Amino acid sequence: MKYFIDTEFIEGPQRDRFPVSLFRKNTPPTIDLISIGIVAEDGREYYGISKDFNLKEAWNRFDIAEKTPFEKYHGFSGRKVYWLRQNVLLPIWRDLFFKADADSGLSNKQTEAFYRGIQSGEYDQYFTFESLKYMIGRFGKTNKEIAEEVKEFCLKNYEEDKGVHSVVEHNHPYKNNTPKFYAYYADYDWVAFCWLFGKMMDLPKGFPMYCKDLKQMLDEKSMSYFESVNPGMQYFNERLESMKNHPNYPKQENEHDALADARWNKKLYEFLTEI
Repeated sequence: MKYFIDTEFIEGPQRDRFPVSLFRKNTPPTIDLISIGIVAEDGREYYGISKDFNLKEAWNRFDIAEKTPFEKYHGFSGRKVYWLRQNVLLPIWRDLFFKADADSGLSNKQTEAFYRGIQSGEYDQYFTFESLKYMIGRFGKTNKEIAEEVKEFCLKNYEEDKGVHSVVEHNHPYKNNTPKFYAYYADYDWVAFCWLFGKMMDLPKGFPMYCKDLKQMLDEKSMSYFESVNPGMQYFNERLESMKNHPNYPKQENEHDALADARWNKKLYEFLTEI
């Protein structure tokens, strides 16, 4: 069984959580899981938001934008860009804001119009650190809980078939339900995924120790496909761009939403194997 995964995370050093700010220092670089989305080959879906990640670090993480000529001329300091807050945390908050209203039972706001209003930013004035902290505390899960749910989600068919078919048979159907994982630019996603379970050796029995990278598959397919349909197209970038302009190439929506990106990963795999 194939599983298409995506994660959102904080990467790099963080300010540690030592209680006295005077003694805080940067931690070693790490990958801190924020959310994970998984879409199975058979259409099942899993989505989990961690409540174990360093929310304050994610909220306050910023980059310095490149100065405009006007800013350089007038000596302005670089503008802070809170990319993680706006592109990862805000979409999570919007979904949880809608979920909180839907779970309240106190209103009839569970409508498509209300959801569209949330997604368009109509209620973003309520997006604060304290509000997000409350939402994640209410709807998020510990990494241990996510690990258990991921294990159950990905091994369901594997365990069911294992109980029926002997593992020593050569062509038993059970072998087809062994989990196989795919991700786009998979390296960090796979580390974040594996760390849910601890060390690599702690992965659940039946899980492979590697993830197949859809970006590599896309690059390779771009090279081989145009060898047959347009051998005169020699340059890799040209071939890759032409592949992305193919009418059946899946369009990506809601980037940096782990579940939406996992769905796109599945569509990309299907495109690459069918073209």
